[in-house]
Amino acid sequence: MRWMVQIVRRGLLTGGAFLLFFSVGMVLSYVVLPLVQLVSSRQGGPRRCRRIVARTWVAFHGYMRACGLLHYDPRETRLALPATSAVVVANHPTLVDVTALVSACPDLVFVAKRELFRSPLVGPLLRRCNHIESGAGILAGAAVVEAALERLRHGCSVLLFPEGTRSPKDAIGPFFPGAFEIAERAGVPIVPLLIECDPPALMRGQPWHEIPDRTVRLTITQLATFVPPRGAPARARDLLRAMYVDVLADHRRSRSDGRSRCADVEHQEAAWNSWNLN
Repeated sequence: MRWMVQIVRRGLLTGGAFLLFFSVGMVLSYVVLPLVQLVSSRQGGPRRCRRIVARTWVAFHGYMRACGLLHYDPRETRLALPATSAVVVANHPTLVDVTALVSACPDLVFVAKRELFRSPLVGPLLRRCNHIESGAGILAGAAVVEAALERLRHGCSVLLFPEGTRSPKDAIGPFFPGAFEIAERAGVPIVPLLIECDPPALMRGQPWHEIPDRTVRLTITQLATFVPPRGAPARARDLLRAMYVDVLADHRRSRSDGRSRCADVEHQEAAWNSWNLN
């Protein structure tokens, strides 16, 4: 009986988290962000909106920590992004990866599905923050590339998930080349981030209310930054995916062996340098 009460309690707390997310999103979309844009310049308005949204997502993750649902504190996440614009890529194991990343890096612009832009709950928020709609149809990919290049020219770093959807459980899906083509055309570095969730939760195909019976821990690890070589976005894509697979497997072995895990950035940089010289 006790375990049943615990399951119901965690389900209600999780439902409360998503209710809070969408309720605050509507207030931001229809009240706060329109007022911010009224008193901001055309260039500065979206940036101020992104920073306000990021602060609310810090509070969102604070709620989930306080409830014992998911332990992640964006204020403790240390990411060394380049001073200039960059293409930031990450795997996508959970439903809250975007909120986790943007709350730690408020100035990121990300690519979101068309359905979210059409949503009356969060669509206005995405547009006011100048995020990028993924679109649909044959020309959608080209439109995303051009929109991302425009954001990069204006000094914004762009976040993309190369898998195009949430990752398989404890694995990395196939990478699409779009992020690597964008970085090559813009002449900016790629910053890879590895997101891990232990135990797995909020995965693709998993109902939101299926929460593990212990607190989920979400971590973000920065891998080696690199500049993609000219004319080989597909090779850069394949090498980076292989690196993700290797690091993820090493972290799993570390957990099973009880060792402290470590992202071997020097090894990753050496791999990129040796490949770039070929």
